[in-house]
Amino acid sequence: MKIVKYVFLLLLLSVVAVTVFIATQDGKYDIKKEGVIKVPKMVLYNYINEYKNWENLGILTGSDTTAVYTYSENSSGNGATMSWKKDRSTGKVQTVKLVENDSIIQKAVIDGLNSDIAWNFKDTLKNTKVTIRMRGDLSFMEKANAFLRGGGNVNKVMETSLDNGLKNLNSFLVNELAKNEVEVKGLVNKTGAFYIGHAVTSKIEDINKKSAETFPKLLNFMKKNKIVKKGSPFILYRNYNKTEGTASYVICIPIKEEMFTSPGSEYEGGKYIEFKALKTTLKGDYSHLPKVWDAAHKYITEKTLEENTTGTYIELYSKGVLKSKRPSEWITDLYVPIGPPTILPVTDSIQAPAVKPATVAPLTTGVRSPRAATGTFAKPATGAKPAGTTGKPASTPGTGTTTKPAPKPAATKPASSAQKPATQTTTTP
Repeated sequence: MKIVKYVFLLLLLSVVAVTVFIATQDGKYDIKKEGVIKVPKMVLYNYINEYKNWENLGILTGSDTTAVYTYSENSSGNGATMSWKKDRSTGKVQTVKLVENDSIIQKAVIDGLNSDIAWNFKDTLKNTKVTIRMRGDLSFMEKANAFLRGGGNVNKVMETSLDNGLKNLNSFLVNELAKNEVEVKGLVNKTGAFYIGHAVTSKIEDINKKSAETFPKLLNFMKKNKIVKKGSPFILYRNYNKTEGTASYVICIPIKEEMFTSPGSEYEGGKYIEFKALKTTLKGDYSHLPKVWDAAHKYITEKTLEENTTGTYIELYSKGVLKSKRPSEWITDLYVPIGPPTILPVTDSIQAPAVKPATVAPLTTGVRSPRAATGTFAKPATGAKPAGTTGKPASTPGTGTTTKPAPKPAATKPASSAQKPATQTTTTP
């Protein structure tokens, strides 16, 4: 009986000792890690800003490939969230503040542990110095939980995770972004298609950012209205003015049947007709898109082809982040119109009589079914262009601007008066 009492007393003293030990541990933690990543600052900022890229890095989840990730509708930008589950571990991180190309502020909850995370980016010649800092306060229960899970040393566990994440970040970005292949496929007939899209006018440097924001919303709209997609997403250019640094374009997803929308709707139904084009393909990250435009225009010059500067220019994202997490495997097809200037403009913004401005009228399907753009849906995050990459070419039109005349009652695509540029500069959303 005395032995039982002694054992019980010993256990009680052990519990008290552990409780005192946990209670006296410093509840504050402040972890700071730095690294030099061999990519431009803009590329790195956008890559971190896009949560779908984090699966490649294991920044907070470690190298466990069994983790299951879920994302908010917009997986990049202010308010974006990512959560994960693996074994008995769970976590969630949310972006709360952004300073473009400079810093990202986030809040995270990892196994009940609340943390503030700050990323800072600084140029160092052709590389980027990145600093990541995690701070927080532990309650008694959080300290006890951390003690049981990590041996009582929260800093050591998180430092290891951040160190490995930065190493993976440098290795992955350097290897993946460097790989690229550009091939001129030759002249093709680009099949026509119906599409639903969102018209945008923005700075050229914001094209990637706008597309990353728009594609998830567009897909959600299609899902709610049971609109059937048919093919890969694309951008259709209406105006590209390098002189003023602006562009007008439609962020599109091809659909099975023609759709009509009322004037003022956020999303518009449209179509482009079949046209002759020079097809050039990029296999690799979107930061190499300028090479595609250069290759296409070089081929046009060498073969003395006539570029139809009033025609339809399309960037088709045949394979993106939804099909592969590796940028080196992404495929983008560029279609540059070939032939004399078109007299009849490409039709878009097919509109029914207005019901209410800024609202979507009941969807009406058409009876025509032109040969539609083919391919499997693949657009990212960012699903869109990965926010961590760059991509929109900046080219100079022949006349400096491309004008758009006032639309006729049946809104049609206006003919552009300026030439599509021969080169592009790399931009990143």
